[in-house]
This record gives sequence, C-alpha cells and structure tokens, in this order.
Amino acid sequence: MLNDTTFHPHQNVDNSCTSNNFKTQGDLDSLRSTVKLTVSLVIAVLCPVAVVGNALILATIWKKSFQRASFHILLSGMALTDFFTGLIAQPSYVSFSLISSSSATVTQDQPVAIVVLRVVTVFSAIYFVTITLLTITVMSIERWFHMSGGSSLSSRCRFFVVIVIVILPIPLVTLYFLNPPLFPIIVPTEMFSCYLVTSFAYFKIYRIIRSHQNQIQTNGIPRNFGHSAIDLTKYKRSVATILYILLLFSLCFLPYIVSNAVSFLIKADPREWSITIDVTMVLVFLSSSLSPGLYLWRMRDIRNGLKELIVCRRT
Repeated sequence: MLNDTTFHPHQNVDNSCTSNNFKTQGDLDSLRSTVKLTVSLVIAVLCPVAVVGNALILATIWKKSFQRASFHILLSGMALTDFFTGLIAQPSYVSFSLISSSSATVTQDQPVAIVVLRVVTVFSAIYFVTITLLTITVMSIERWFHMSGGSSLSSRCRFFVVIVIVILPIPLVTLYFLNPPLFPIIVPTEMFSCYLVTSFAYFKIYRIIRSHQNQIQTNGIPRNFGHSAIDLTKYKRSVATILYILLLFSLCFLPYIVSNAVSFLIKADPREWSITIDVTMVLVFLSSSLSPGLYLWRMRDIRNGLKELIVCRRT
C-alpha cells in the first residue's frame, strides 16, 4: 500500500512543465497569428499604392514630355518591376499568408491551389527583387560609362541589357525550389556582388568628377569630358539619385536578408523565427510603394512631366 500512495515529486514537476510548455506554445502561436494577420493587412494596403504610384511614373516617362536617356529607360524598368510587385507578388503573398494561417481546412481540401499560390508568391517575389537589384547595378554602370565617354547606351546594348536582366534571376528562383537551404547563402552572395560592382562604378564616377573639377579650377576648360559644367551638376544629381535608390533598397531588403541568414546560421526553429521574417516582409514590399515618391522628389523632369500629365487628364 505504501508503494501505491508514495508521492512522486518528479511526476508533478513534469506535468507542470508540460502545462507551461503548452501555454507558452499557445501564446507563441497566438502571437504569430496576430503578427501574420497584421502584416497581411499592411501589405494589402501597400498594393494599390505601389500599383498606382509606379503606373504614374511609367506614364510620365513614356509620355515623351521630356527627352529620355538610358537612365530614364532603366528607371522605367524599375518602376515596371515595382508595378508588377504590387500587382502580383503582394496580393499573392497576402492571399497565401491568410489562407495558410487561418484555415487549415482549406489547406487540406485544396492542396493544389495552395501549392500554386505559394509558387507564384515565391517566384514573383524573388524574381522581381533580383531584377530590381540588377537594375540598380546597371544604372550605376551606365552613369559611369556615360560620364566617362559622354554617350548613352545604344539601342542594341539596351536590348541586350534588358534580356540579361530578365533572364538572369531565373536560375536563382530555380535554385530556391530545388534546394531551399542554399537560398540564405546565395542571396547575400548575390547582393554582395552587386554592391561590389556598384561601389566600383561609383568610385570611377567620383574620380571623373574630381578630375573634371580640378581641370576647371586649373585652366577653366574641362578636357576629356563631353559636357559642360552645368551638365556636370545634372549628372552629379542623377548619380546621387541612384545612391538614394540604393539606400532605400538596402533599408528595405537588408533586414529580411539578415534575418534569413541569421536563422540559417543559428539553425533556428522556423516557427519561432517566422515572426521576425513576417515583419521584415513589410519592409521588402514597402520599397515598391516608396520608390515613386523618391523619383518625384529627386527628378525634376519626372515631377514636371507628372504635372503636365495630370493637367492634360483634367482638360
């Protein structure tokens, strides 16, 4: 009888720990659901902002209210990418996030639809982000060549650059689906390579500007530079605009990239790290909504072109 009524302290402790674990896990699941819902609603609000804002930028550039250069064509490529991000990537992400988190029954009843929605979300997000990063890199190279040689890209070069930018992200997307664990390694490597090329291009631009300014101070006549001092001011502003674009991209995308890299290195539980990933996704999609405002702020020709476009629509 003594054995039947003996007190087992470890049994009560284990039951208490299990109860606390369930409570903690339940609180974590509740927090995760709340964060995912909030993130989805915020991204849903950002969708029309990105679509309308970038559509206006595209209409302004291609209305021919001002003389377009290679810089404007590349800029319109970025606006087009952000437009499709707001039109495809953001709605698919919101739909997938809400369906997968709020209704397990729907996920089980329609697995094919969920898989297709996930593929569209991942493919479009990675594809458009990579195109944006490549376009920023090409814009810095274009400014370097333009300031060193005084000529813009030819139509043939533009066509070749567009083909490369469109095709190059496809292997990265394919790699994600074939081997997802490598993704946190490949993306930082890609970003570092683009930053390295961009930094080299800006170093060259800086040397060209300094050399041109020194020549003007020495004899008042710029040599080996096909533009006047007034044009130099304009080109310096366009270079600064690319730097602002790169800064906006970095502020919006680096938190997501760093979060994925850290979770990969520390081998964190995806369920516990998902809250951080979801929050950083807001910044990723915020870039597409803020970019049109940045273009209008930094580029007078686009700002004036948009005013003319609005006046024409009213009349």
